[in-house]
Amino acid sequence: MKIKVKGYFTLRKAMDNKAVLEIEMKNASLGDVLKDLSNRFGEGFSDLIFDPKTKEVKNHISILVNGRHYIFLPKRLATELKEGDEVALFPQIAGG
Repeated sequence: MKIKVKGYFTLRKAMDNKAVLEIEMKNASLGDVLKDLSNRFGEGFSDLIFDPKTKEVKNHISILVNGRHYIFLPKRLATELKEGDEVALFPQIAGG
């Protein structure tokens, strides 16, 4: 199945400046997709998403699955994805 991943701002830069990435995986959860991206793009990407001590997603990172923040999904990172799902990754954005 193909999953569409969109990275924004610093996360897009960490994904080799690719606006949209299609990942082909079998029976993937949201956590599996994040691990795959970490393997593809290395520590630069992984350090932006995960806290190095706890290995949990950093509080200031927003991850949306088909427009819904993952923390509101019943299984959070264990949410099973399906063909055509879209994952969007946003760092904290500050303004003034």
